[in-house]
Amino acid sequence: MRFSVIIVTKDRPVALAAALESSAKALAPGGEVIAVDGDPKHSAEPVVAELRSRYPALDMRYLASNPGAALQRNVGLDAASGDVVVYFDDDCTLEPGLFEALMTAYSDPTVVGATGRINCPSRSRLGSNPSRLRWLLLGGGRQGSVSSFGSQRPIIDVEQPHDVEFMGGPLMSARRDVAAEVRFDELLTDYSLVEDLDFSYRLSRRGRILYEPSAVVTHHELGWDQRDQRQVNRVQVINRTYLFRKNFPQTLRARGGFAAMLMLLCVHRVLNREWSGLRGLLEGMRQVRRSGPAHRGLPA
Repeated sequence: MRFSVIIVTKDRPVALAAALESSAKALAPGGEVIAVDGDPKHSAEPVVAELRSRYPALDMRYLASNPGAALQRNVGLDAASGDVVVYFDDDCTLEPGLFEALMTAYSDPTVVGATGRINCPSRSRLGSNPSRLRWLLLGGGRQGSVSSFGSQRPIIDVEQPHDVEFMGGPLMSARRDVAAEVRFDELLTDYSLVEDLDFSYRLSRRGRILYEPSAVVTHHELGWDQRDQRQVNRVQVINRTYLFRKNFPQTLRARGGFAAMLMLLCVHRVLNREWSGLRGLLEGMRQVRRSGPAHRGLPA
């Protein structure tokens, strides 16, 4: 089985170098690593060239792209030639045994996607880390599944394998031929936000997605504190609304659940005194209310 590693990046050459080095060390000879650069200045190109010179057994390529996570992921997918595409964020490093774990998962022909454990820095924000309380507040249900209104039910028993319906962006993989049919939604522009949820949920309609705890990455979450939280939260509401209308039946119960999820996000921002994030959520709600069901081309 041949893996194609795809890493999308934009103006983070130091982080990218560490991610590429980590991928090159873990990937078997004959594998493929593709860096898709959304930086108009092509800051990733010399990084890829330097790594390519040190790992000649790997097919390591640089591709320039317009910026946008969903678009860049598709650019890498179109260029990939492996049996399985594996997406890592450019601020991730791989733990030993990851590709062996993925290979075991894909030995089952019913499996179309696989993910694993994503280790992140612990945060002091109330309600930010997966917990049984958070799981219950989101309505319970099967761990790793997606509710009727598009909310991810967190994996609490992280040491156990699960069949899941979503994958986190720092570690996603899929059989290339199925991924080429599903693709990422390029209407989710710029930073995209929840393009990973949309892709993986639609992928789960094609077959099984496995959460394999022995496949592990560390996501360093570089630049998190420097993001414009007002903008991030505004886009989160807009994109989640779009995906809810696109992927799920618009029943009265589902609409009520979606509204409750947005209210829970607002309460979370208040409890953590994240006033900029709260303003962004409220602005996003106003924007989608004005745009109505025709937002991003959906039928009214």
